[in-house]
Amino acid sequence: MKNILFIGGTGYVGGVVLSRFLERTDLDARITALVRSPDKVQKFQTLDSRNVKNEFVVVKGSHDDAALVEKLVADADEVVSMADCDNLSAMESILRGMKARFEETGIKPVLIHMSGTGCLGDQAKGAFSSTKVYNDLDIPDIETLPPTQNHRNVDLAIVAADADGYAQTHIVVPGAFFGIPGGILADHGLQNTSNFAWQILFRASFARSAAAIVGAGENMIAIVDINETADLIVLLYDAIQAGQASHGREGYYFVTGDSIKFSRIVEVLEAHTGPRKPLTQEELDTYLPGAVSLQAFFGDNGMAISARGKGMGWRPVLGAEALLKYLADTIAMYHA
Repeated sequence: MKNILFIGGTGYVGGVVLSRFLERTDLDARITALVRSPDKVQKFQTLDSRNVKNEFVVVKGSHDDAALVEKLVADADEVVSMADCDNLSAMESILRGMKARFEETGIKPVLIHMSGTGCLGDQAKGAFSSTKVYNDLDIPDIETLPPTQNHRNVDLAIVAADADGYAQTHIVVPGAFFGIPGGILADHGLQNTSNFAWQILFRASFARSAAAIVGAGENMIAIVDINETADLIVLLYDAIQAGQASHGREGYYFVTGDSIKFSRIVEVLEAHTGPRKPLTQEELDTYLPGAVSLQAFFGDNGMAISARGKGMGWRPVLGAEALLKYLADTIAMYHA
């Protein structure tokens, strides 16, 4: 029996992925989830054991608890990391645990880490659309991204761990998420069911009685449905088990179903909040305090092709129109 550790497994996307693993009948696994919320830890007792097909353990704690994370990781064969993709300290704790595991067993533990297309940002500040599209098969192009890019310091530490030979690493790089989560965690109220980025955009728009936008909103962003994201992660996991998944330097997996100009998103907001009005830096700091990567994301271009995923058989079908419908439905409920 293998040990699989989930960090961030009750988040908007993490909950969908963890649900898939708990529901799988073809895994001989002991799944451990690190859960920060005491309420969620209690609620996990309500899960119907008939729907959980693998041994399952919940540990209360945070990914910022270095000693706890190192210990849990050192006991794991595989780690799925879906918490804060800008938290280098937390990732260093994970990597220390993986190194300890390797030194004890001589077997490289596997890491699947969720980053984001915010690393592709170009500081457009909404002023222009770019035609630049990254491809996850073009590693030299990805390596032109400087270490100062959002998420990049964490991604580079992960790649270095693979190069050092003590871990097998895979970095999933999704676009902006949308969609209604499916799975047993969502059914039991055990995961976040909305993307906090859209909620922040809604809150800023209603508070100002003006649709929030960065600059002119001309930037193009990559988008992807959360359930289709989980589809790709499951495909990646199966490819890893079969020894067919690229890792380390070549282990980037973009996850994008479509792209959209940000101003089209703002059109949905305008129908509920009033005409668009660019966010000032002071307002960005008010509504997104300390969230530098998210402030940039709303104004950056960042498009990508999921060549590796499609090579594994991933076939996303939900794109820009599905996003716009999701946002229209969600903002209507938010405002109700």
